[in-house]
Amino acid sequence: MPLSARFTVFIRVALLPLALVAATVAGLGSYFEASDDLLLAWLFSGVIALRPVPSVPLYFHGFGHALAAAYTAVPTVPWFGLLLGGGLLLATVLTFAVLDKMLRPRWRAGGVALALVVFFGLAWVEHWLWFSYVRVALLLAGAAVLFAAQRPGSRKALAVGFVGLLAAWCMRPSLAVMGLAVALPAAVWLAGSWRQARATLAGSVAVLVLATLLAAAVQTPNEAHTQARDRYFARILDFDQLRPQPRTPADSLGTAALSLWLMGDVTVVNEEMCQRAYQFDVRDFLAREVPAKLYLRAGLLLRDYFPLLLALAATAVAAGRRPGFAGAFWLVQAAFAGMLVFLAGWLKLPPRLELPILDFWLLANGAFLLKPTESSARRAMPAFVWPAFALAGAVAGLLYGAKTWHRHQVLSQERRQHESGLRYIQARSGGAVRILAGTNDLLKSLSPFRGYSLGPGPVLLLTGWSSHDASQARLRQALTGTTDQTECLRRLARRPTFGVSPQALWVLSPETAHWLSRRFGLDGPRLLLYPEAAAIPCGPDSWVRVYHFQRPNNP
Repeated sequence: MPLSARFTVFIRVALLPLALVAATVAGLGSYFEASDDLLLAWLFSGVIALRPVPSVPLYFHGFGHALAAAYTAVPTVPWFGLLLGGGLLLATVLTFAVLDKMLRPRWRAGGVALALVVFFGLAWVEHWLWFSYVRVALLLAGAAVLFAAQRPGSRKALAVGFVGLLAAWCMRPSLAVMGLAVALPAAVWLAGSWRQARATLAGSVAVLVLATLLAAAVQTPNEAHTQARDRYFARILDFDQLRPQPRTPADSLGTAALSLWLMGDVTVVNEEMCQRAYQFDVRDFLAREVPAKLYLRAGLLLRDYFPLLLALAATAVAAGRRPGFAGAFWLVQAAFAGMLVFLAGWLKLPPRLELPILDFWLLANGAFLLKPTESSARRAMPAFVWPAFALAGAVAGLLYGAKTWHRHQVLSQERRQHESGLRYIQARSGGAVRILAGTNDLLKSLSPFRGYSLGPGPVLLLTGWSSHDASQARLRQALTGTTDQTECLRRLARRPTFGVSPQALWVLSPETAHWLSRRFGLDGPRLLLYPEAAAIPCGPDSWVRVYHFQRPNNP
């Protein structure tokens, strides 16, 4: 390839995505889709722990040590967001490289560049707008596999693919496995055959297996216990598979705690309680829960991703024009559709999973349509079909642009609201111990490229998956001399919450405040909490307040 042609490819593959990403982040912004990302950042930086946490079960193996060291050295830099941004940028560049190599033999340079811009605007911009480590790991794993498979025989491409897949595995192993699975059809068609893709696919499986075996070998019993609890909690809170059937007052308290994501009190929230107080009714789940989940997700799929659905329909029509019966193509369509149905009905299908799957589905269809065939014959189509698709695509693009702008407005408003809430908590704390519960929604829609904290002083966050992390027991021990959550909270409740320099600041939702009052009364004197008038909005229908304690001897 001439040097000028290589430079043109470099512009499209590296500089063009960089420019599109910069324009997206500067013009639309970037916002955390869920609270999980900032919880991870706060663990690695030590905001909600005694010190920066280098190891979190299930998440960011290896990366955690580097992040903890970076936050220790320069705590004001948003290292977690920068790490994810670098991973997503790499996935973007690799995907552009795959698309460019697919389109280059058939289209001119200008057409290829336009196609890349359209792909970014309709299928990729949400990944930067609605930021999540889930998207990064899934996209990086799939894009790395496609990049290597498209270049069979290239050791450099194979190395890039394996490194990208391993990086995704370190972020979240299950997402790397899913990334390989959704990239499999496109990888085979891009390579030309199963035989050509064998080195990439076999090597990818080997990377994942070896990494998993190594992680299992060095895993501690405490980490294994935490992972087992997390899987059980996921069936209750994420997948809606288990229904509460409490048998004792303690069971009732435990199921109420889990419904509020209060996971740190191991006395009432533990495996024995879950096995005793929850039941999996397969018939009820399949008859009631699965149809409701599928109906909800189908409506959101049509609303949020209609341009991609139109593109998939167009590729299906084009595949039908190819000579012979494209059995492999239709099998892949059924596999992707089945995966979406399974995830949406049996497990969970949030946008951070749904759009990456649709992206790789579209890439697979494109790889199939653009691969060489023995015959150039095509079945005749009515003259109006392709103009109709073009017109529908233009209208869908305009509507999707308006929808993206509206989402930007909503997310930017939420970010301002949540940043205001965090500033209010910081201003009220004055170095006191912050006890937070029900405040996790304040961590959504924040920018991944800004550093957030609650000022000096310890923070004890009672809600969210981080509340049952091992670091929280160490934090409670350091604060009050006990690892038991209820006893720790009782001791903190004795500290003054009024005055110029309060020693404790309780910021709770009404539901978590009521639960804490019940919990105190289960095995000791009941402590009543009463709120201040000012409310801190967390969302359209949720808020938190600063609470104080009312004691019997000081009504």
